[in-house]
Order: sequence, then structure tokens, then C-alpha cells
Amino acid sequence: MSDIVVFVRSQPRFGDQIVAFPTLYLLKQWWPDRRVRVVSRYEVGDYYTCLPWVDEFIRADAFGEQLRALPARASASLTLHHTSERFALINLLRRPALRVGFKNRRVGDCVWTHSHTKDIREYIGLANLRLLETLRGHDAHSTARQCFTQIAKLCVDKTKPADIVLIPGGGAGEFKRWSLDHYVALAGMIRARLGGAAQFTFVLGPDEAAERDRLERMQRPDFRVEFCRPVADLAALMQDARLIVSNDCGPSHIAQGVCVPYVGVFNEPNPEWFWAREYARDVVPEVLSAGINSIHPERVLEACMAVLDAPRPRPAYAHRVG
Repeated sequence: MSDIVVFVRSQPRFGDQIVAFPTLYLLKQWWPDRRVRVVSRYEVGDYYTCLPWVDEFIRADAFGEQLRALPARASASLTLHHTSERFALINLLRRPALRVGFKNRRVGDCVWTHSHTKDIREYIGLANLRLLETLRGHDAHSTARQCFTQIAKLCVDKTKPADIVLIPGGGAGEFKRWSLDHYVALAGMIRARLGGAAQFTFVLGPDEAAERDRLERMQRPDFRVEFCRPVADLAALMQDARLIVSNDCGPSHIAQGVCVPYVGVFNEPNPEWFWAREYARDVVPEVLSAGINSIHPERVLEACMAVLDAPRPRPAYAHRVG
């Protein structure tokens, strides 16, 4: 049985792994009888081996290790890197029948049998899915939604669904953190605008222990805290949320993948990490040098109201490739 080998981005952060999940899901839908092997330079295997459509994870840092990770029996290679010639060379040496990768004005662009031109103004999760569109058409929104719905099934009976989700994290640093005070103020504004009918779930990670303690001390009946929950739990609680508001952080890519109304709060425009759609808005400082906390909650509220009123696409479904 031949392998499909996926070289994921050489980044260790949570969000860098999440944006690859829908692509891996679609590969397995198209080729259910093939083994999907994920290869990374970093020890991120726990993110992938819990997925039902990943058969094997290999950590490979050196060139020789990466070359061996693409065996001669492999039928296809998918490369999610776009800044290195290394993976084009590996594909040239191994020559699987399908060699899928990004064009990025590099010598190695000629190696790919199927390619998509990399554009850093395109959401990275969408770019990965458009790479697969060069093999066969599919609807990116539906693929992403189906992926995270499948992940959510791993614990859907154990996780209480959320109404409105607020994600005040930002593992890359304080410059990405719209403050908890702003989120609490926003919750009050949303509740007032919706006539008092709103419950808020705060999703927090390991860097937000202080925020967890503050929220718990508030003892507000309309606030719920979810701290350090695994991906399946997050997908389950987010998948039918009425609205999600998030800083630029790992869980924001689960939020964008479930395809519900979404507002992203950023320190600067960052289209590579924001999936622009009718039911999504990004909010950035009016003066970038003033920083993310110069954004007034009223501006985020208006973005929330806009996405709640926006239409959402009808689902379409992926088809197998023979």
C-alpha cells in the first residue's frame, strides 16, 4: 500500500499545525486506502497522531532524514513549505507520481506536477486547500467545516456547546493580546445589543492562567471558562457557536475552520492568518503604532454585529479521487 507523504511547515506553534488539518482530512477522504504520513522538523506529533486520518508522524530535521521520510513506494508528496528549495530537491530525487507544492519564484518550482502560487495575502489554511484544488475541485469552506466536525465527534457527547466564544490569548507575545478587560467590556456590549440573551465562553491556554483566575473571581453566571482544552474539545464547543471573537492565536484557526461568524482582533493587518469571508471581519488599530489595546471595544462590537447579519455559504461535499 503506497504512502502519501505530507511535509508540514517548519514551525512549532499550535496554529501552524491546525491550519494543516483540513488538508490532511481531504487527502484521506480522496484516498482512504492510502497511508498518510506527516513529516515535521519539530516534535509536534501529538497534534497529528490523534487525528483519524493520519497514520504516521515522523520527526525529520536533517536532509537525509527528510529524504528517507519520502520512501520510494510513495505515490504522492504534498509540501506545505514555500520558502525552501530543500523539499523540491527531495521530490526531485524521489520522484513520486504526484508532487504537489507551492510556486514561489524558485528554481524548484519546476519539480511540482501540481502547484499553487504562494501569496502571503491569502489565508494560509485556504492556500493549503487551494493546493489540493490543483488535483481536484472541492469547496474549501465545506472541507474545513467537515474536518473540524469530524474532530469534534471524538468528544461531542462530553463537551457543552458554546453560545458566544471569546479567545483573549496570544502566545506570540503581549503585542498580540487585546486585553481581558476589553473582552469583558465587549461581552457587556454584546449582551446589551442582543437584549440580554447571551452566554460567553472564554477559551484560555497555558499562558492565560492569570486571566482564568480573574474570570473565576468574577463569578458571573453568563461567563464560562475553558482552560487548556484539547483540539477535539475546542472544535466541539465552537462548531455551533453563534459568534467567535479571537486574538491572533492557535485556537483562532479552529474558530475559523468551523466556519461560524468570526471576528479577529489583530495588532496589524495579517491576511495570511485571517480567512476573509462575508461572515468574518478583522479589526486592527486605526494607528498601528498605538498597539492592539488602542482598539476600542465599540469597534469590535460593530464588527460582531456585521458578521451576525452576514450570509453563510451552503455546504458542499468532497469527492473521492479514484
